[in-house]
Amino acid sequence: MTQAENELRALAERLVELRQEKRYLEGEIERVGGLLAEALGQGTKRTLGDIQVRVSVARPGVRIVRAAEVPAEFLSRQPDRKLILAHLTATGQVPPGVEATVGRPTVFAKAPGGAEDEAEEQ
Repeated sequence: MTQAENELRALAERLVELRQEKRYLEGEIERVGGLLAEALGQGTKRTLGDIQVRVSVARPGVRIVRAAEVPAEFLSRQPDRKLILAHLTATGQVPPGVEATVGRPTVFAKAPGGAEDEAEEQ
């Protein structure tokens, strides 16, 4: 192997290591954020030491599973998620071809003088 190939291989190996580390850290962020959200409750804003923590309220959503089955009243060129969600909220009924999803709270943490950090709770 040439020196250039060795450098490329080292860069590729480092990229693999960094991606593995990123996956681990993302999982840890979700886990810790979930613990905070569970302990504090949704809609909570607190100061813990120097850190301000805010937990958003989880909002429901919809996922289109079979667009062909969605009733015409919810269609423009494609299924209108906002219209479907408004219908779901008002009536509690999920139209055919649609699946209701459970929202997740989001945890925001801000250190003094720092930017706000966001971690999604699973």
